[in-house]
Amino acid sequence: MDLSDFSFSLLKDEDILDDFDCEDIEINEFLLEDSKKFQSEKITNTYLFKEKNKVVAFFSISNDCLNDLGYQNSIWNKLHRKIKLPNQKRIKQYPAVKIARLGIDKNYKGKGLSHQLLDFIKGWTFIEHKPACRLLILDAYNRPIQLNTYQKNDFTFLLDSDKNKKHRFMYFDLMRLE
Repeated sequence: MDLSDFSFSLLKDEDILDDFDCEDIEINEFLLEDSKKFQSEKITNTYLFKEKNKVVAFFSISNDCLNDLGYQNSIWNKLHRKIKLPNQKRIKQYPAVKIARLGIDKNYKGKGLSHQLLDFIKGWTFIEHKPACRLLILDAYNRPIQLNTYQKNDFTFLLDSDKNKKHRFMYFDLMRLE
């Protein structure tokens, strides 16, 4: 199964979302209850992959930045060295696109779509969407399946201090796609 088998579009008011279930209450509630309002309020944009009218997978993104506020200087300096930015003394924030939410319907899980979806988001953000950003960031559920999926897709942990929290902060350097 391949994402290219499905239609891709920006969420519209007339889209029917009621039959989507990724088996995660928070993700389902976001899509069903918040996504259209967040989009109309310019907080996130949600994109759908559909088979006929059924949502197979979705992701929501927003503009964001990674800044040095609240991070220890050693963490910030480590990030500068790792992604080799020029003028590291003057840069206090990196433009980013945040993956706010994503989900795959339970009927399509286990078919390799999560990796395809992350690859799609990376390429689409960098090539098609073309915002001036360096990083793709997310707050991953601190669960082995989710963390493993993101790590296999080259996302990196920024901090060690969030190891025991509900979410782990991760990033992908979009310049790796050049």
